[in-house]
Amino acid sequence: MKSKFLIVFSLFACALNAQTIADKKVTWDYPVKPGMEKWKEFNLTVEMVNACQIPEAVLSKLSTDDLTEICLQYPLFICVYAVNVLNNGVENLYNEFNGIRELYSRKDAASCLIKRYIQKVQSFSFLDEEHSDYTKGAFMNSATNLEILLSQIAQYDTENCKEILKCLVYGYEEKLKYKNYFGYGFVTNFYSRAQVIRKMDNTFIDALPDKELNPIISSGRSDEKTFSLIDEISYKLIK
Repeated sequence: MKSKFLIVFSLFACALNAQTIADKKVTWDYPVKPGMEKWKEFNLTVEMVNACQIPEAVLSKLSTDDLTEICLQYPLFICVYAVNVLNNGVENLYNEFNGIRELYSRKDAASCLIKRYIQKVQSFSFLDEEHSDYTKGAFMNSATNLEILLSQIAQYDTENCKEILKCLVYGYEEKLKYKNYFGYGFVTNFYSRAQVIRKMDNTFIDALPDKELNPIISSGRSDEKTFSLIDEISYKLIK
């Protein structure tokens, strides 16, 4: 029998999958995904993971832009948020999905992700329009997914850290205008900025309350003092 988590996850992922994250047509799609009869037969998460791997022959031929789109549509991306520690979810995503590992190896990954994120942020007015809750949920989820990807690409591309931080600050400022919609979205933004700042400023940890133990590092959650510090350092580093 399927666990309650798998049943709820399958329903939610199916709703998210119905929303196209970007208009651009990609050259490959997941052969099995939420909504299909085969997907409903899966009883274990590992079966879903195995079904979502991109064939190696396809992987190397995908443009970085197409690969980015495919990663954003990864049916199991939602599992990143299903664990108590966000770092663990992000690590699982990297270990389990070959598309993410390939994306992080691309030299132009940062520029693709920055472009996608800015486009997403500039279209937040979508939330003011008449759309279903599922559609709006998928839209917001794609924005938080982009923040997660940006947080990790900074670990591989230090040259673009300042630009990544700039666009995350921009995203945060725009999210404040739609704060009634973005709840968890603020968590991913603070988490992502903390990861980037950590790469840019080696004194950052010493400035944190509780230093390495501060949950802003692992989960994006903390107290107002830490959030204010993140903002202060962010604006300092992007000048």
